[in-house]
Amino acid sequence: MDSLPWPEAIEPPPALSSAIRAQCTSDLVPKTPPHPWRRLVRSIITSGVLFVTLLAVGWTRHPPESAIGLALVGAVVWGVVQGAVLFVGYGSPPGRRAKRIARWGFIGLVLASFVAHLSLAARTRLSIPEFASVHHSVRGTVVCGVHSLIFGLMAMSVLFYLWRRTDPFSPRLTGAVTGLAGGLVGAVALDMTCPTLEAWHLWLGHGLTLGLMVAAGWSLGRRWLAP
Repeated sequence: MDSLPWPEAIEPPPALSSAIRAQCTSDLVPKTPPHPWRRLVRSIITSGVLFVTLLAVGWTRHPPESAIGLALVGAVVWGVVQGAVLFVGYGSPPGRRAKRIARWGFIGLVLASFVAHLSLAARTRLSIPEFASVHHSVRGTVVCGVHSLIFGLMAMSVLFYLWRRTDPFSPRLTGAVTGLAGGLVGAVALDMTCPTLEAWHLWLGHGLTLGLMVAAGWSLGRRWLAP
């Protein structure tokens, strides 16, 4: 075998090379990605439209018991908070965003603020045995939790799509912020349209789902946000 000559590489004819090159590049078109600020504006507008839609649909079924002005103020305040979450998550390019501990601290602050808001909104608080023994309380909590997760996942999916493959440095953390932003859309809209003001219902059916959305965003961040 050693005495046999080594075959020379076969060069394809120029016509074949040109045909291969044309086939591989026929659908390539130059594309400029959207500017980050355009994506941020789209994210805020999309989240706001979904939030207002859910709020309007909910208020047609369950009008707010308190003054409509107070309910609108609450919607505006949490809308501003949601915008701030998006700004913290995407306001600066990757690599120039706030330190990890600062962003995690911001996530914890928003979660704690929402739980405090739910605690102040609660008008009654049953003991755990009483809450567990009332069938409609447990059922209503599960229903609210499922709806809050569905609405939050809808908003989070849109945000993931807008910011897909944009964070090579901390995609999980950015995903957690995205989950918080999407979860706020569902949790706040549901909180302001839910007629039940029992404390355990609010904490479990509304507040816990926001924490679950943060966890979901963290787990999906590497898959959707990393290049």
